This record gives sequence, structure tokens and C-alpha cells, in this order.
Amino acid sequence: MDLTRTKTVSIHRRKPRLLQMLIALALLLPAGFGIPAETTHAAGANKPFPQQVDYPGMIKPSHVTQNAMNQSVANYYDYWKSTYLKHNLASLPGGYYVKGEITGDPDGFPALGSSEGQGYGMIITALMAGHDPNAQTIYDGLFKTARAYKSSGNANLMGWVVADDIDAQGHFGSATDGDLDIAYSLILAHHQWGSDGAVNYLNEARKMITDGIKVSYVTTNNRLNLGDWDAKNALNTRPSDWMLSHFRAFYEVTGDSSWIQVIDNLYSVYDQFTSAYSSSTGLVSDFIVGNPPEPAPEYYLDEFQQTNQYYYNASRFPLRIVMDYAFYGDPRGKAVADKLTGWIKTKTNGSPANIKNGYNMNGTATGSYATAVFVAPFISAGTANSANQAWVNSGWDWIKNKKEDYFSDSYNLLNLLFISGNWWVPGGETQQPATNLALHKSAVTSSIEGSGFEADKAFDGNLLSRWASNEGTDPEWIYVDLGSVQNISGVTLKWEAAYAKQYKIQISSDSNGNPVNWIDVHTTTNGGGGEDQITFTSQNARYVRMLGTERGTPYGYSLYEFEVYGASAP
Repeated sequence: MDLTRTKTVSIHRRKPRLLQMLIALALLLPAGFGIPAETTHAAGANKPFPQQVDYPGMIKPSHVTQNAMNQSVANYYDYWKSTYLKHNLASLPGGYYVKGEITGDPDGFPALGSSEGQGYGMIITALMAGHDPNAQTIYDGLFKTARAYKSSGNANLMGWVVADDIDAQGHFGSATDGDLDIAYSLILAHHQWGSDGAVNYLNEARKMITDGIKVSYVTTNNRLNLGDWDAKNALNTRPSDWMLSHFRAFYEVTGDSSWIQVIDNLYSVYDQFTSAYSSSTGLVSDFIVGNPPEPAPEYYLDEFQQTNQYYYNASRFPLRIVMDYAFYGDPRGKAVADKLTGWIKTKTNGSPANIKNGYNMNGTATGSYATAVFVAPFISAGTANSANQAWVNSGWDWIKNKKEDYFSDSYNLLNLLFISGNWWVPGGETQQPATNLALHKSAVTSSIEGSGFEADKAFDGNLLSRWASNEGTDPEWIYVDLGSVQNISGVTLKWEAAYAKQYKIQISSDSNGNPVNWIDVHTTTNGGGGEDQITFTSQNARYVRMLGTERGTPYGYSLYEFEVYGASAP
């Protein structure tokens, strides 16, 4: 058995659960063993497979039909289900689990699977309803196991080990990745089947998000720690846990703006990390530590040697980041996806089969062969740009029939669902990104820090450039000319580290090209930087200004982007 090909991690009280390995196939017991009848559930699927969504600004494989893609996904699901989906727990009749061998210390219990596997299985099952007539029964069985095997640290979370022993239920601490996927899957389940059946999916999701994930995983510095055994002020984090589109769904069902702050901070951590360690590649290491962020050392937390590399944890990152652009239109997700895809295409001479299972931050290969858990996420990232059509076509052909082991196959299936448009956005079909009325419009500012920080940098749609004012002076301002009077209802300010503590958003419709009459539409006195999403009663205006009156740092004012939206803005 090749131990180098099965690398994934969920940590339990600093005891390693390393990497998933190819397991012997086990026969499923007859369907319905110990399971409540399907008729106990709300009938029908609201979003039956295939949904075949076209995400705005994204591409799909162009050399095969949508029907052919749907069939490939269905075939792969049938294989995955027959190979890894089990419901033979004597200690929990009716409990389903995803069979996946783990490494690490299961405290004497014969481990059968993990919370990570439960999360993968619950998302996959919710998305495959319609193709699989038993999807809701299976989903509820997976959820039953997730709840029975609660974490020893926070009962609203799942312990990271599944073992066929009642004493294993409540014995283990948690792992962040599994719980994030489980909570997200409950939102999918709510939209797929409704919450008036045997399980109130929406209530369960809200409770898990608020009382479980936020309480135990969101740190005081808006990062994500590694488990409910980890500290709330921890600076260690794992980029494969940065499930940004999940967090937007969490925000939508809870109304808790903390999730937007987490998203903004994780983008900032990524920018800081890659600027210092992987500016030419955009890669991230399996674990990131410290402030400013840096790669974890080798053998971090007694894990494997490659914890400072782009390895079997970080390999999942490109899918997580590109979904934020595909589902919610955040240009930061596209910028990261384009960076990663541009590098890997060059590195492999445009051939996905040349992707290796491990890289240093500078892009030198440490692995020796291609495996789907590395290849598929890079293909998903490529769908953010039409320049990658040949790459996406070739990659689809490579991954659609690739069958390896629990870890690789499960994540491969998630990518197949996404690339084919069969991962729909909970709450509706794909959300159309609102039009940024200020994009590429002319701008004027009171001052600039120097060459390269001009006003137009805040309106170019590029999060790698920024406007910056003189350092140490108040007030300072920047405004955009929309070119004509528009009906506007909101702005989004994406601050660099030099932000405004007190500022106003002002509008003007002066017609002489030199606005002097400004109307206040929003005032902030306790700004904290990051991303400010501001809405106000819709008004007609040609010019929109940010007037900074008190700096939040000793420096100046600096914006990556200053966006203006009409009445359709979120």
C-alpha cells in the first residue's frame, strides 16, 4: 500500500488523524436495514439531480454535452455509493457512514470513518436527490450518525472518529472541516426536502453554526482553528477549511455578519501569506501559523513531514476558493483561481496529467504522480476563466473516471458536481453578481501616497492594486464619476490595512463635472477595516464619495476597491 497517496488531516487534541488510504471494499447490507421507511419523510426533491446550473462568468467542458456530463456524474456517484456508503453499525441501527480508513490514534477503537467523510457524504447525497430515490433516507442516516458521535468538547459538533462501539459516541474531539461540511449540508437538505419532516434541517443547521462552529472554531482574530480542542485565540489554521461559500450560506441563514468578517480576514491572510512565500504560484501550505502568516514547520503538531507544503490537505483549497466566485461573484475568488490556474498550466505544459501530488511554495514538485484530489481542484479553478477551456476539457476527461480511494474519490465527486453545474446555490439558483456601476469609471482624490496608488486603482476590479492617500493627514477623500446619473442604493469598501475609523459616504448630481454639493447618505464612526457593505435608501446620483475624517491607523486611507451598486445590490 502506497502511504504517500492518501494524505488528509483532521486533528484530535494534537493526536494526528493523518491520511486516508485505500480500503478493502465491504458489502452493503440490504437496503433499509434498520432504517425508517422513506414514507416518513416529506415527499419529493425540490432540486432533483441534474440541476446543470450555469454559473455567471464561468465555463464548463465544451467538448461534451451537458447530458453526457450529467451521466458521468451519476455513474461516478453510483460507484462511490456502492464502494464507500455503509449502514452496518450494530451499535447504531439506522446510522449511515462513509467508509474511510484513518491513520492516527483512535484510542483503541477500530475506526471505520471520520467526520470529514460524513460531511462529504451529506453534501453529495443532498445534491444527488432525484437520481437516488433513497437520498433522503441515506442523508438522515448520515445525520443520525453525526449526532450520535457527538464531540467530547462541544455536543453541537461531531467527534472525528466513527467506530462501531457505543463508547465511541461522545468520546472524540472534533475536526473543523467535517463540521463545516455537515452544517452546510443541512442548509442544502432544507432547500432540497424542506424542514417539516423527521428532521428540521434548518433549525439543526442554525444551532450547529451558532452554538457549535462559531463558538468553537471562529477565533478572536477571525481565523478558523483546527478543532474544538484548539484555542479561541489560535493563529494556526488550515486553508482547506476556508470554505468561503459555506460561510456566505451560514450568513444567509443566521443573519450573523461575523461570517462576512471571517471571509474578509481569510482573504487577507491569503494575500499576506502568498505575498511573502508564494507570490509566483499562489500556493498555500497544508497548515498556516503565526501573524503575519507563514507556513507551519515540518511535522507540525506531530503530523507528517510535509505540513509546510502544498500537500494532501491544501490540495482541496482551489475548489473552496473558486466556489466563492462562481456562487457569489466575489472577484477575490476569481483572482486567486486565476493565479493558481495560470501557474499550474505553465508548470504542467497545459496537461493536467502532469500535476504532481505535492509542491513547495515556490512551485518545485515534491510529489511524483497525479492523483484526483490534486488534479480535480485545479480543473475547478480553471472554470473561472474562458482562457482555460482546453485545460478544463482535458481535465474533465482525466477525472471523470478516475477511481482511487475514499479520500480522492469523495473529493473528486464534489469537483465533478461543481464543474458540471450540479452543485446549486442554497436559497435559489445561482445568484447573479450585482453590477458594480463604478468599475473602470474615472475618479478623483484629495491626494495620493505616491506613484502607483492613484484614484483609479480603487475602481479597476483588481484586488492586487489599491488607492492610498497621503499618510498622517485628515480629512482625505476619493470620489467616482459614474458618467451619468444612476439610481444607487449601496457601496462596498474593501479596505487595505490603512482604513477609516470615521467616514461618510456622500453623493452629488452636480452637472458641471466638478461636484461641490454633497449629500450625506451614510456615516460611520467606528469603522474597523476589512470589507464594509453599506446600503441606504436608493437615490439618484452621478458622483459617489468616501470622505475620511479620522484614520484607524497612523498611516493614511487605502482602498483595494470602492464599488457602487444600484437597487439590485445585495
